[in-house]
Amino acid sequence: MIMYLPVLDNDSASSLYMQIYDGLKQDLISGLVPAGTRLSSKRLLASQLGVSVNTVDSAYQQLVSEGYLEAHAKSGYFVCDLGENISRAEASVNAYSDSGTAVSADTDYAAGSKSSVIDFSPNGVDLSALPLSKIKKTIRDVFETAGVQAFAGCDPQGAEVLRNALCKYLRESRGLICRPEQIILGAGTDYILQLLIQILRSMHDVMTVAMENPVYNKAYQIFTGLQVTVELIPLDKSGIHMESLSASRSNIVYTTPSHQFPLGIIMPVNRRTELLAWASAVPGRYIIEDDYDSEFRYAGRPIPAISGLDAQNTVIYLGTFSKSIAPSVRISYLVVPPDLLKAYKKNLSYYNTTINHPDQLILAKFINSGDFERHINRMRTTYRRKRDLFVQALAPYKDKLLISGTDAGLHLLCCVKNGMTEEELVGNAKNAATKVYGISSYYLFDKTGIRPYLSFAPKSTVLLGYASLTEEQIIEGVSALARAWQL
Repeated sequence: MIMYLPVLDNDSASSLYMQIYDGLKQDLISGLVPAGTRLSSKRLLASQLGVSVNTVDSAYQQLVSEGYLEAHAKSGYFVCDLGENISRAEASVNAYSDSGTAVSADTDYAAGSKSSVIDFSPNGVDLSALPLSKIKKTIRDVFETAGVQAFAGCDPQGAEVLRNALCKYLRESRGLICRPEQIILGAGTDYILQLLIQILRSMHDVMTVAMENPVYNKAYQIFTGLQVTVELIPLDKSGIHMESLSASRSNIVYTTPSHQFPLGIIMPVNRRTELLAWASAVPGRYIIEDDYDSEFRYAGRPIPAISGLDAQNTVIYLGTFSKSIAPSVRISYLVVPPDLLKAYKKNLSYYNTTINHPDQLILAKFINSGDFERHINRMRTTYRRKRDLFVQALAPYKDKLLISGTDAGLHLLCCVKNGMTEEELVGNAKNAATKVYGISSYYLFDKTGIRPYLSFAPKSTVLLGYASLTEEQIIEGVSALARAWQL
């Protein structure tokens, strides 16, 4: 009988039974435990590890189902003959990364495995702060109230109760007055943008979309993937450059005014009114206002959405819950002007909603109960604290750094004035087990092959996100970057 005693980590994201399963499986594959060997009883192993018998049983049963073990009645568990090629096959699989390319230990980040890398991703959120008890209660309340009707179908534009909740929320938080019938719900921004392009195409024989450069790459990929002509418009200190926009052939403009991605510019009210004047000057022009992280502004009062200033019905408002709650909450929405709503109902109302009904009811309840607003307030405080800590940790190096974009959003820009190129900054950070994101990848070439920079365009600049990092990781990460960049 073999005594198998793996080291268990109670803080690991992997369950205890999976840790037992993984450890024993590797020993079986490596030949450390020979074929025919009887393993420890479930009760004995559970006692040795300080876990329940059910936990050990789950691990053993998984290995039996995969053919690594055999269960003999009243005798226990025995190791199967795995054949001489099993180690080679497993090693071959493990030698490839998720992308299918061969990797070795020394090609990864120098200071350790990817799990130890401090990733300053601008796309992260702090999942540890989710109010799970409130969410669980909301789910229970929804099913207790709605019963089987929670599984009934709903309007193609989305559940009316959720659209009503969104109307109230947008009026109170963004100054946007709309009716429930103007809202179209969809599973994620990707789907919503594809649907919007179809609505616009049903009204325009020729459509050209202007996009801020640097761009939000996902939206650019969706537009160009749908064969939409895109014109790249440079930015100035207030956002999209109006002279360049007016000189373009575009009749649609896609903008992120609350916190331009990736530069972090907050479009002031006068530029917003200029943009509205551009749209209303020619019939058929529209503004797509992507307000994806408008909740997280840390200095002064929130600036009203452009949609809240729109008297001519030229603004299409785009919102999502992927930043405010979690990336896996694939619920996004459009607020469309009356003429686009008419076009949607005439040409595209045959689409069914892409969000399941229970999820919509749960989100509506979460908003209507006030729990969503309370969650946003807590997250704003949490992210402000992380932002402040980040800026404070960078302060000793202020002579060699220029920090910007700190008033809103979940990332900041860091221009490093030590003579290193952006490529060197990213590479040296990687060697120090940190991951940063160069600004140049967000600038695209226009049709002449020239990136339309204006004079303020940053050089030797990286994006540093902080939302998903702990306070300890922020401090440790800044220290690692200071060494890597020789600050």
